[in-house]
Amino acid sequence: MVGAVTLYAFGSNACGQLGIGHTKDTSLPQPCQVSDGWKWPAPIARIRGGGSHTLVLLESGDLYASGSLSNGRTGLDFSKDSIVMFQKVPRETLGCSKVKLCSALWEASVVVTEDNKVYTFGLGPKGELGAGEGVTGLSHNLDRLWPPEEQIIDLESGISHTVIVLSNGDVYGWGNGRKGQLGEPAEIVWKPRKIPNLDFKVERAVCGKEFSYLVGDPGEGHHVVLGSDKWNVISVAPAAIPGWQNIGASWGSIFVTSYSGGVCAWGRNDHGQLGPDRCPEYVEFIAAGSEHALALTIHNNVAAWGWGEHGNCGPGIDERGDVKGWYNDIQADGFGKASKVMGVAAGCATSFVWIQAADGEHSPKLSKDQADELN
Repeated sequence: MVGAVTLYAFGSNACGQLGIGHTKDTSLPQPCQVSDGWKWPAPIARIRGGGSHTLVLLESGDLYASGSLSNGRTGLDFSKDSIVMFQKVPRETLGCSKVKLCSALWEASVVVTEDNKVYTFGLGPKGELGAGEGVTGLSHNLDRLWPPEEQIIDLESGISHTVIVLSNGDVYGWGNGRKGQLGEPAEIVWKPRKIPNLDFKVERAVCGKEFSYLVGDPGEGHHVVLGSDKWNVISVAPAAIPGWQNIGASWGSIFVTSYSGGVCAWGRNDHGQLGPDRCPEYVEFIAAGSEHALALTIHNNVAAWGWGEHGNCGPGIDERGDVKGWYNDIQADGFGKASKVMGVAAGCATSFVWIQAADGEHSPKLSKDQADELN
């Protein structure tokens, strides 16, 4: 029997963004709550974290949110300041359509539906909502300023800017582009604008705090970093990244994994964000948070490193709150009766791991250490 999927979270939690039923930070993974239970009704497709809110997208096309509700940033009713468990975003908010992609900014969210419409929610003083000059709040269905026959195949956001990748390889973006992260001219971009002068077909994109990272076909390895060269994210980038498998970006660092299991990383490293010299072997996927990263290996282990002051790298940090020069090994056995780690995600000092139980009857309970941490 295929077991149920359970999501675990640890890290910063002042607004309930971990969805674990309370608002205390935790360094030990705790099971997330879905309304009044633990089990997710469908497999998890992606997780994205904003400044104090989290979005969970299921393969069924349903979207869930937890954390701060201020300014309507999640698409949920924001008569309350925040919620501490994940609740489903009504499809009526999204034109009754299924969701295929989602991303989170500092105080806003972006959603792409199956019918290729883009919705934005929350606060956007620097064009984050993409709804036109001077539009800084509430929810919006964006004007489709890209070719209507092209599908949106990727969506990512940084703190204050967003990019979408189209099926023809073009890239559009909006939000804070003052550092050139949305191409030229370098300015606030209030509506979706095509990023010019790209000399390859883009397949994936990720966003840092002041840059966008775009990659093309893995066979050719074309890539480009647009925006600020702070932390040398542009000047020390490799000439090409052939054979890339996955990409990620923290606020000031870039990560590329290859099909051979290796990791290439460059950028900011003052808190150990790039990981130790000897990374875990055979990394299958890396999730980059604000200033930390999680790596999932083919051996079903999870490693964490970087700035971990809020517990987002697990227990075991130095006097500065960092996991620098080593990594914390967060094994699947630590989550209870688990057979396989299905995925990892990272947000703003938040970390998420979802597992599939050995059977369908997995009911997570807090361990003694987890219970003691809450007291």
